[in-house]
Amino acid sequence: MNFSIHSRRGQTLVEALIALSILTVGFVSIIGLLTKSFQLNRTTSNDTQATYLAAEGVEVAKNIIDYDVYYGLSLRQGSSTQDRWGCSFGLSINVPTDYALEYDTVPPAGCTARMSPLTSDKLYFDSDTDLYTSSSFGTQPTNFTRDVWITAVSNDELDVQSKVAWSDGLQSNTITVEDHFYNWNQ
Repeated sequence: MNFSIHSRRGQTLVEALIALSILTVGFVSIIGLLTKSFQLNRTTSNDTQATYLAAEGVEVAKNIIDYDVYYGLSLRQGSSTQDRWGCSFGLSINVPTDYALEYDTVPPAGCTARMSPLTSDKLYFDSDTDLYTSSSFGTQPTNFTRDVWITAVSNDELDVQSKVAWSDGLQSNTITVEDHFYNWNQ
């Protein structure tokens, strides 16, 4: 086999184009993988934050129920709404009521004055305290909203559902955390 230089003319150029094509496909694949990784990281971060915010809604409701117990408001002295356990919420049996609860929500000073049902518009992040609030003063807006639905299932059971909704630009998402609280202090 006798090859001349003239018969290999252009072969180096073809080899260089093939190598460049392979490198280009590799780099485009890596960039696509990184983009998907960043998107999944943002989605996971939002899911985790929403779960914590929903759990916080349930915990705030539990704190208000414990407040009623601590101050003796849960003792059943009669059959009226103001004498019932969990009376700070002013609930009627099997009528869900929506509240905008925050970490610093303080229940009224007795069961004759009840908390006002509210729906939250948007949660804001306070970078000084690392807390979420519905107050926009000195805070950064987020994509999260939280509604806490409380239903008196009976005189001795409350159903608390905390729903956090947000949009990540591509789709709307919701996470709901639910818990039932029972009057153990009878």
